[in-house]
Amino acid sequence: MSAPSSESAEVRSRMLEELRHRIRPMTGRDPGERGRATTPLELLYDLTYVVAFAAASDQLAEQLAHGDVWPALGAYAFAVWAVSWAWLNFTWFASAYGNDDVLFRLATIVQMVGVIVLTYGLPVSFEAAAHGESPNNLLLVIGYIVMRVPLIVLWARAARQDPRHGGIALSYVVMIAVAQVGWLLTAILPLPTGVTVVLLVALALAEMIGPVVAARRFGYSPWNAGHVAERFALLTLITIGEVIAGTTAAVGALTQEKGWTVEAVLIASSGLVMAASVWWTYFLVPSRTVLERRPQRTFAWRYAHLALFGSIAAIGAGLHLTTIALEHGGVSLLGIALALAVPLALTIVLIFLTWSVLLRAFDGTHLPLLALTLAPLVLAVVVGALVHPGEPLDLERPGDLTALSTVVGLVALGAIVEVVGHEIVGYRHTMRAWRQDGEAQGEAA
Repeated sequence: MSAPSSESAEVRSRMLEELRHRIRPMTGRDPGERGRATTPLELLYDLTYVVAFAAASDQLAEQLAHGDVWPALGAYAFAVWAVSWAWLNFTWFASAYGNDDVLFRLATIVQMVGVIVLTYGLPVSFEAAAHGESPNNLLLVIGYIVMRVPLIVLWARAARQDPRHGGIALSYVVMIAVAQVGWLLTAILPLPTGVTVVLLVALALAEMIGPVVAARRFGYSPWNAGHVAERFALLTLITIGEVIAGTTAAVGALTQEKGWTVEAVLIASSGLVMAASVWWTYFLVPSRTVLERRPQRTFAWRYAHLALFGSIAAIGAGLHLTTIALEHGGVSLLGIALALAVPLALTIVLIFLTWSVLLRAFDGTHLPLLALTLAPLVLAVVVGALVHPGEPLDLERPGDLTALSTVVGLVALGAIVEVVGHEIVGYRHTMRAWRQDGEAQGEAA
């Protein structure tokens, strides 16, 4: 009987790796591997985080409907940061050491449980903020700690099995462990609200600064820049789904109240246009192409996404607020306009900043396009301010439904202007910036 071909042996080896998940050495992945793809486990992991984003978005809309604007924004920023940072840290580790063995899988599932526990703590967090208290609470912190403790075990395992990167791995063990003690203390110590908030901000900043300092001291772990770019892109894509979900809910509430009307169709199409435009604009930034060639820029690029995830999910909150206004009333047209226009404008600005960080360029010629994009958003806010100022939206009042449709349509128009502008002139700016960056790298060499 003839010996199996080398191709057959390779296929058999790959199948065994995919089907049998026994403990494997955690010696580090190849940081220069091209074409590395996201795994099904990572996609499953992402879904739990989108649930957390959705819960935070819903809580934001509910509190905005009650008029608790600034406490709601503070609690939302805290929640989105906690969720995004935990996701970012595990993604960073998985890119460097994800070996898909049984211990890695179990650690991932435990983190998913932590996300759900944290999600249950979000209503308490927003309610406390609305009453002038700290958004931090024990249930929220327990969820966050459950999300983070498995990473301590995984980094310790990497430090033992990959001595070449032992220094950076052990630094993560120490940083994460110390931070979790700090988060727990802020939840159980009877401190004044102001002191607690200051400590929360300080802990968040320490968690973000620590990895940068450790990398400069011990070097980088073997993460893969292309894989990291794909992971961030996929979470962004799934978060955009919140905008589609918000659109569906808003239109469903409107059709139950008024049936299918021209305005309902306009709001449905506008919401989908917003989602599609954010997707289109984000993927005009050539993140994977650039990061695979300039991996040292990944740190700054990844931090820009912390706010971007929150701003995209907040667009969904604006659409949810529209649903609340249609079903229960009590929300002004100005409130709806601001809740839609502000997060979309912030998303567009953050994508531009991400582009600037990635290419290390500031394209002043983009500013006129940015102004044209923001103009319809400003006009939407103006319409909201002029139509029955200070009064809640009332679908029975003549003109209110038309005004609502106008506001939503103007916000969608701003998103369209951004996409069209990029397709006409923006891509040229990107190509020029990339060429200049290449020339600068050549001069530095």
